[in-house]
Amino acid sequence: MKIQDFNGPRVELVSPQKGGGQGGPGGGGGGPIFGENEYFLAFVGKPSETDRWMLQFGGHHLAINLTLAGSQATMAPSLPAAQPASYTVEGRTVRPLGNENDKAFALINALDEKQRGQAILPSRVADLVLGPGRDGRTIQPEGLRASALTTAQQTMLWDVVREWVGIMNEAFSQPRMAELRTNLTDTWFAWSGPTTNGSPAYFRVQGPTLVIEYAPQGGSVDHIHTIYRDPTNDYGAKYASK
Repeated sequence: MKIQDFNGPRVELVSPQKGGGQGGPGGGGGGPIFGENEYFLAFVGKPSETDRWMLQFGGHHLAINLTLAGSQATMAPSLPAAQPASYTVEGRTVRPLGNENDKAFALINALDEKQRGQAILPSRVADLVLGPGRDGRTIQPEGLRASALTTAQQTMLWDVVREWVGIMNEAFSQPRMAELRTNLTDTWFAWSGPTTNGSPAYFRVQGPTLVIEYAPQGGSVDHIHTIYRDPTNDYGAKYASK
């Protein structure tokens, strides 16, 4: 991903499977390096109470871009990913993307046969379609319209979305969720792969101001890439005049 230049230096994020660069694992272009010392904070632009600026946090399989402008903020685009996707620390199992995975599998299995036939894509999707390096690109919505879901199923869909939106605090995430709900008719849920939890499966939630993708890499459930975008407001494009 390349951050647009606004009142500050240009910063480039590399794809999470590569080494080196701000937001990428390692520091010199070699293989992945793990540990808390491999994560970085960066400021793009001058922190301001009114003007647009960005706080960036990144490291191994993580790239969070928070663009702020006064009382407004967006986390798009960001790449919360995981490798490994499950590990044990102090006798406790940690799954960084566990809720995202489990809630999506719960939703696909809550669909009836007709709904599932619409949601599951006819062709295999194995990686992020709008991942790093694809800023400004768009794709046609596919899958099942959210308006075709029951009320209970819609609640499950929004619970999936909230796992990404909720990375921001409630002051920003609640208005964002309210905005997304107004686009129910134009929001789509798409799936590719097995529907048994624990299997590698791709899914996407897409609306006029939202793209979420979840993509296991190379058929491994221990290596996950995800992307969160707002096609209308990546890098705070709406705030440019502020």
